[in-house]
Amino acid sequence: MPPIPLTRQSEDTLSDTAATEDHPLRIDARPPAASIHERVLNTVAARICGPEAGRANGEGESETCLAMLCDAVVTSEAAFSAALARLRSQHGLRDEDIVDCYIPAAACQLGTDWAENRRSFAEVTIGTARLIAAVRDLGRRWTADSVADWRAPSMAMVVPEAEQHRLGAMIAATRFRRLGVSVQMLLGRPDNEVIACIREGDFALVSFSLATRDRVEQTRHLIQMLRRDVEDLPPIVVGGAVGVNADELKAQLGADHVVSDPEEALRRCGVTVQKPPGQALQAKA
Repeated sequence: MPPIPLTRQSEDTLSDTAATEDHPLRIDARPPAASIHERVLNTVAARICGPEAGRANGEGESETCLAMLCDAVVTSEAAFSAALARLRSQHGLRDEDIVDCYIPAAACQLGTDWAENRRSFAEVTIGTARLIAAVRDLGRRWTADSVADWRAPSMAMVVPEAEQHRLGAMIAATRFRRLGVSVQMLLGRPDNEVIACIREGDFALVSFSLATRDRVEQTRHLIQMLRRDVEDLPPIVVGGAVGVNADELKAQLGADHVVSDPEEALRRCGVTVQKPPGQALQAKA
């Protein structure tokens, strides 16, 4: 399946009948991708037109830029690079803005376009691969060595095995790194490798990234094994666009916190970061 299927409500939005008596889940009324997309457009509009402009003045320009980016990313590498350059030169956006806002919005839009038969499987797959490559490329200067010093806290970012949706975790990792946290990525690793890594590591927190409900049960089982097999287990945080009420997902999984904002995750876990002299480390919302 293409990498962003959250807008396929018939498949990915849980209904009341999907909950069990043992693990009842209340699902947000709005489709996850739709609400994410709206929040991203709000943020993009505010950054282009200022916080006082609001959606009325900023939405049209942000949607035009988003459409331009989506068309470019499915066309060619050259077209995509030119679109990114245009966002920087004409709209004054930083790489942080592009990674935090436009790339997630483009991923959601590609998923919507596929669900509504406006783009093909091949276009969405190629486009998403280019978005992932862009996050890797733009995020190189936010690696632990260049952002955090040797005293920086470290964390593990886990994407469950067989989970195809990894873009959100990669974007979250760049935000944690900009805050001064060293991030070890565990993408699609077998459960036993995840357990061994966390047991041997010195992590201030462990974060799980879930894009859909498909890996909820698998993640619950892995968290149970971590609590059983790892002494002095750090706080476990779950984030992502799974579309399940946070309190109920926390109870379902046995996590310590369910939160998608990196700064809030650090606060809830009691993790403090020493900012390097002369460097302001702040993740954009």
